[in-house]
Amino acid sequence: MNTLTIIGRQPKENNREYAYRVLRYNIMTFGLEPGEALSEAEICEQLSVSRTPVHEALTMLKSEYLVDIVPQSGSYVSLISLKHIREGVFLRSTVEPAIYRQIAGSAPVEFLKEMKKTIQETEDLLYSDKGISIDQFIHLDDHLHYLAYQTAQKPLLWTAMKNVCSHYDRIRYQGSVYEVQDLKHIHKQHRQLYEYLLLGGMASFDLESFYGDHLSYFKSFFSKVMKAAPQYFSED
Repeated sequence: MNTLTIIGRQPKENNREYAYRVLRYNIMTFGLEPGEALSEAEICEQLSVSRTPVHEALTMLKSEYLVDIVPQSGSYVSLISLKHIREGVFLRSTVEPAIYRQIAGSAPVEFLKEMKKTIQETEDLLYSDKGISIDQFIHLDDHLHYLAYQTAQKPLLWTAMKNVCSHYDRIRYQGSVYEVQDLKHIHKQHRQLYEYLLLGGMASFDLESFYGDHLSYFKSFFSKVMKAAPQYFSED
């Protein structure tokens, strides 16, 4: 098993939460590669935690389709499922335009302020001299969309969507790990979405087409990442 990239603990974070967050970070950033066998003993040693929280963290990751637990064999980082990617894109492209249409024209001022703040923080990150953290970029990206679900009073739907879209998210990470996607393009689209909401929706703005393009941006670099590491992918 590869050596984990260890990230700092968050305030009041218990061992299970910490183990889950470190393992998920390593899976998403390809520190732990798709198909790689996971050793609970090695994880415990590297994180300086007992086996129970590690086992619980792996079970949580299994529920997100990021880890496969095979009886009598062990635990493995799941391969990137093309089927899961397709389902994730379908779900988001169906649900999110409806959410943005619902809140357009009635979005609270607080929501618009927080969305603008998130966009500005993303811009600061993109143009920082310190370089871009893809984990931080995706955290801001997710926060921007979560705000819309929250405003539309659909927080449970957000949780369900994130589970279904875990493999779609892996491609989002992979595009930056392999340096083949333009994060500034995604940021520009977020600004367009903010303007759509700020103006209360625009009859001339084709939200479905815009959103389809926004979510399908990964297709512009997908062939490159698949060609670079075909062993990472599965049709299942």
